[in-house]
Amino acid sequence: MVACAALIVPIKVPREISEHTGLELSGAAWSSALSRYVLVSDDIIDEGAKHTPRLFTLSEAGELDSAPITIEGISELNDPESITAGPDGTFFICTSHSLNKKGHLPESRRRLLQITLGADRKAKIIGHVDLSVARLADGKPPWGEAGTLDIEGIAFREGALFIGLKSPLAGDGSASILRLSDVVAVVKAGVVPTGALSLWSRGRFCVPHDGKSVCEGIADLAFLPDGSLLVAGNAPKGMPSDGGGSLWKLEAANGTPKLLKRFDGLKPEGIALAPGHTSAIVVFDTDGRQPLWIRWPL
Repeated sequence: MVACAALIVPIKVPREISEHTGLELSGAAWSSALSRYVLVSDDIIDEGAKHTPRLFTLSEAGELDSAPITIEGISELNDPESITAGPDGTFFICTSHSLNKKGHLPESRRRLLQITLGADRKAKIIGHVDLSVARLADGKPPWGEAGTLDIEGIAFREGALFIGLKSPLAGDGSASILRLSDVVAVVKAGVVPTGALSLWSRGRFCVPHDGKSVCEGIADLAFLPDGSLLVAGNAPKGMPSDGGGSLWKLEAANGTPKLLKRFDGLKPEGIALAPGHTSAIVVFDTDGRQPLWIRWPL
């Protein structure tokens, strides 16, 4: 009954943003310093300028603040897909590391950033790294060589960054979660040491659609206090449609994911625990239309 009471509702977008900026919300994290959710949008077009490095802040009442936050020290942030709270009030932001529509992979699309963000609403980069060059001890990429890399979810826990892949999926349709150990040292150095990024979990996030079983990739991650994970799932680009994304719970690495909710016709893209950890929010990418969100009771 509690779950049924959770409603998908519009996010209130002030005119200062709606008249100048197209939003495709793709990640969320709670900021205690701001008493706001901090959001990333995967393709910002601001008065004609693409890939503007901006963050958006959302109140608990579901209204965006009229003034976005510009990330200082960087001119472009291309396809930011996820954000998560890190240590000491910092945040990690990750771009997709995927090919763009023209088949190109510019540097601005291959970035894992760590930023500071305080009550003054100033965001400053303190480290960054390109994850696409990471390799295992045998010289192979941690995500295998079965398809194009697409990173859409990250979550921080106990000094490590957990990275959910939208693609590639494994041969059996399972989606991968990687673990980047000692992430603060890695982004500070700007280099991923061999073996620092490894496979942590693999599971099948598959749903029925049009009489078939369709496997989803990972769109975002959020750790619960007990160490289990909330996972947003969506069909990877170029793969069979799932008819709308899903919300899952993963109790442990390599466990069987539990389906919590299907979202027909919608793409859940960002998850964040609410303060107090009695609920989580999920934001949806609506392809430039008015963004939506849901508060999910835990």
